[in-house]
Amino acid sequence: MAKGNWSDRICNWAISMMIVVPAILAGGSTSLAQPSINSITVTERTARLAQLLKSADVIVESAVALTQEIHDGPLETYTGHGLWAAWQGHPTFSLHGKTLIRIDLDPALEKVWQAERQQSGVQDAINRGLPKTKVFGVPFRMEMSGFARLEGSIAIISDIGVAWPVLARHLAERLGVTLQFISYPQESDLGRAMRDWIVSHIKPLNRQLMLDACAAHTGQQPSARRHQAE
Repeated sequence: MAKGNWSDRICNWAISMMIVVPAILAGGSTSLAQPSINSITVTERTARLAQLLKSADVIVESAVALTQEIHDGPLETYTGHGLWAAWQGHPTFSLHGKTLIRIDLDPALEKVWQAERQQSGVQDAINRGLPKTKVFGVPFRMEMSGFARLEGSIAIISDIGVAWPVLARHLAERLGVTLQFISYPQESDLGRAMRDWIVSHIKPLNRQLMLDACAAHTGQQPSARRHQAE
């Protein structure tokens, strides 16, 4: 390595580093999900997520960037690295027999997924120790490996604003539910009209009215219900 190289200089710095793991479902409060900051430990969070996934028959990954802890994670025993966790007595789960759906904009995901379906391309690359980015000719993300090799995985290449209304409508038809409101992609004419309607008609929630309605529904006094909520 040449003297004065930027990586040389960085490696010689005496710096402190903190690595954080944002929550998948943060509700706008991602900082609260950082380990050791007003939250639970990474180990506890991972264990709870493992128990949740263990109980699920269908898992939908939507609008999330990295989901490696789901289908190639430290506690998953079928496609991931959970073998070592099981030996150490940690709670583990298996994706075997589960349906895993991922809604993603990256066409590379579908290419890799199809390659595994047609000729076990991903597993073959792993067995031979080949660099998957070169094998498939696409930017290969780490979580693609476990996802593609899972027999019950389904790749949907679409914007979530397009895919979810279609999924919701088909699901509602199967359940015999009549939808009173259906969203449209925001860039379409119907989507823009829907957004204008929301701005004009949807108002901020009145928390007090909500608590009073809950109290009336349960037969409790509003003051008692308010005390419990607070």
